[in-house]
Amino acid sequence: MNYIVFDLEWNQPQDGKPTAERALAFEIIEIGAVKLDEDFQIVDRYDQLVRPQVYHQINWRIRKMLDLKRGELSGGRLFPRAASEFLEWCGEDPLWCTWGSQDVAELRRNMKFYNMTQLSEDPVPYINVQRLYGIHIGNTAQSRSLETAVKELELPMEVPFHRAYGDAWYTARVLEYLPEELKNGHLSYDRAVRPKPQRRDTRRRGRSKEKKLDL
Repeated sequence: MNYIVFDLEWNQPQDGKPTAERALAFEIIEIGAVKLDEDFQIVDRYDQLVRPQVYHQINWRIRKMLDLKRGELSGGRLFPRAASEFLEWCGEDPLWCTWGSQDVAELRRNMKFYNMTQLSEDPVPYINVQRLYGIHIGNTAQSRSLETAVKELELPMEVPFHRAYGDAWYTARVLEYLPEELKNGHLSYDRAVRPKPQRRDTRRRGRSKEKKLDL
């Protein structure tokens, strides 16, 4: 099994149309990842730009945050090829690790948009390093940014933030720092279609409180 720490950057339209009305709300424009061995040491890296096919105009906020140069994405792979190469690079039975919960979901949404069948079965397990860091510092109510966590841990800042490979690298460094019991005992799961919440039947429970199901 390989630990694959990855990060995605994506573009979004700036016309104000609700994302719920779009077939693809966020278009992936960069994939960055590092591969870890069983001791959580980096043994390989993946860094690939993706040429936009849906939203050709880069949102100005995205351009500024990523410090994208004009025309930088024109030499990128088309998403189906980039995603296929990435999955092949990950190897068999990878355990993905991300900062937060959105990257796995957006990778699956982009693959579905292009009718790619990989990762179509639910659920997809992964390690949410942001969540584990919150548990480690005793604060799960407020999510820390990756940059904040790196500074709090006084980790060396050797690569730029806010690009896919750099953020994957820093996420791997935070993961390496965390205790073994956290890394091996707290998996998260991404579900493409979440089950509908069950109705509460309180007719025979009076006013007693019912525990929420952990879906």
